[in-house]
Amino acid sequence: MLVHFFSSEGWQAWGLDGEPLIPERMPVLFDDDFLFEDEGGPRATRAVNAWLRTLPSSGAPSPNSWRRTRWRLGTG
Repeated sequence: MLVHFFSSEGWQAWGLDGEPLIPERMPVLFDDDFLFEDEGGPRATRAVNAWLRTLPSSGAPSPNSWRRTRWRLGTG
């Protein structure tokens, strides 16, 4: 598993209609092959990413809190 801390830098060149809604430095998990699902359906990374997206509204609004969460998940 790989962890990436999102940055919207350069989003205008991504072909999007508007600025991404993902908060800056929000952690995003990827499997080593960068897929979020396979023949068996969604992978665990999709569930973890869904949970990570709840952090700002669940009492952890700071990117510093998100980094500490990463250590508890064992990804860092």
